[in-house]
Amino acid sequence: GLIMKKPDSVVMIPGNIDSFFRKWFEFLEPFHKLTSREMDVATAFVKQRYKLSKVVQDPDILDKVLMSEDTKRTIREECNITLPHFQVIMGKLRKNQIIVNGKINPRFIPNIDEESGSFKLLLYFNLK
Repeated sequence: GLIMKKPDSVVMIPGNIDSFFRKWFEFLEPFHKLTSREMDVATAFVKQRYKLSKVVQDPDILDKVLMSEDTKRTIREECNITLPHFQVIMGKLRKNQIIVNGKINPRFIPNIDEESGSFKLLLYFNLK
C-alpha cells in the first residue's frame, strides 16, 4: 500500500485561474507532446469546461455542451485560428488522447478545490 507521509518538498506556484490551465498543460507536456498552438486549444477547452462546470452539473451534458459547434467556434475565435487549422489541431488532440470518445480525457482535467481556490498535485517517485 501507499502510506502517505508529509511531503518532502512543496513548491507553491502563484497565478490565477486564467493562467493556471496553461501552466497545467505546460507541466504535462512530456505526457501529451503538444505544440504551443495545440496547447492553446487544449487549454481553451479545459478552461471552458471549468467555467461550464459552474452551471452544468451533469457530466454528460457538460461534455456535449463543451464539444458543441458554438463552444468550438468560441474557442477558435479565442485562439484566433482558422477552421481548417482548428480541425487539424482537433485531430491532433484526438491522436494524442487529449480528446477521447468526444470528451476531454479525465487525465487532463485538474480537480480544482473550489473552497481553497487551489489545486494540489502529488508527484510520487518510487525509487526502488
